[in-house]
Amino acid sequence: MLILTGGVSMGQRDYVPEVLRELGVQRVFHKIAQRPGKPMWFGIGAHGQAVFALPGNPVSALVCGARYVLPALFEAMGHAAPPARVALAAPVDGAGTLTWLVPVRLQQAAAGGHTAVLMPPPTSGDFSALVHTDGLVELPAGQTHFPAGYVAAYYPW
Repeated sequence: MLILTGGVSMGQRDYVPEVLRELGVQRVFHKIAQRPGKPMWFGIGAHGQAVFALPGNPVSALVCGARYVLPALFEAMGHAAPPARVALAAPVDGAGTLTWLVPVRLQQAAAGGHTAVLMPPPTSGDFSALVHTDGLVELPAGQTHFPAGYVAAYYPW
């Protein structure tokens, strides 16, 4: 498995997709309808190796790493498991046309277990805003309101 960060957007100096193509890596996808992390690139090398090219933005790279790379690594080691699920502690409006991968802090629920408190960073480059978070939840596109108690997929850091 090869994991790269940066150089996958559409800027003048974003050479990674072209270089990977020149090296014979077959693109499976480039860009995901999600925020943050939309420019992520994924392909398969000539010998079957997975190639993840994550965005260079720190929060986007961490989010894509937790959501896609870590599950792929666990699966490669034979430890595949469905994502954990956690209920939202409070209602939230968001997602819209893109899947929203939002950092959360887990808190003890009154009835046992945990609930997720959304803690979106002010910008996708504000890595220090994640210091008090435990992972992220995935809120699907096409839904603009998520009530308290909504059960979402949870991916720990």
